[in-house]
Amino acid sequence: MTQIKATTDFIYMYGVILAEELQSLDVPAIMGIDQKTVTLKIYKNLAAVITPVNAHNFSQEQIDLQLKDAEWLREKAFHHHEIISIIHQNTTVLPMSFCTIFQNESNLESLLADQYDVIYQKLLTLMDKQEWNLKVFCNNETALSFVLQHNEEVVDLRAQLASMPKGKQFLMKKKLEHLIHSQLEVEQSKWWSEFQQQLTSVVSEINLRQNWGKEVTERKDEMIVNCDLLIDQGISESFMNKITVIEKSFEPLGCTFQVTGPWPPYHFSRTTKEIL
Repeated sequence: MTQIKATTDFIYMYGVILAEELQSLDVPAIMGIDQKTVTLKIYKNLAAVITPVNAHNFSQEQIDLQLKDAEWLREKAFHHHEIISIIHQNTTVLPMSFCTIFQNESNLESLLADQYDVIYQKLLTLMDKQEWNLKVFCNNETALSFVLQHNEEVVDLRAQLASMPKGKQFLMKKKLEHLIHSQLEVEQSKWWSEFQQQLTSVVSEINLRQNWGKEVTERKDEMIVNCDLLIDQGISESFMNKITVIEKSFEPLGCTFQVTGPWPPYHFSRTTKEIL
């Protein structure tokens, strides 16, 4: 990539990187989202990764129409992610949202000038960091079996039930059934706290996300944790070893782990002052 002036009215922005990291790196030529070369806009210690785009095809009105086209969305969103991933291989990057567009270079310069300190400080915090995603799934039958045998409230109620006259057992069984499921949620909440504690030594930040339902995962077991983890790049092997140890310890509870990464720091790029 070389520093050139965009020749169209609209500019597509992938992200911002540290200009100082470019001095010793050979940045490859990359084709942009509108089949034009990806370039850099340098502002002090920042370098915005941009590409010219057709003003009509990437107007807000046209984008709103195109977003209804699943094939277009899938192709362009994948391209956006692919470019950011390529950039992230050799530089610290603050990713922008899909279809972050400026009408002209002057507007882009104004953003970089107005939010320079915020962007620069955020990039410094992301230097030499990787994002990983951890999903924890739980087999309900195994988890419920654990609750039946080890949860004190459930164990006590089951003992009371066994000594009751049959006439009173019906209502108590309903109460027990409700207690089992409520205590399963309590136990799984404790498990998440334990996950966090054990990850403290290898994880800088944790971003907890909403769990996906079975209609999305297409799995029989339930997703009980969906989180993003920010780690130091140099300890990725130690991180994976730690995940393996934690998963093994929670396997008797019906838990299985799914780890993906490394990713660019998508979920740790928010600033106290939103960029856009």
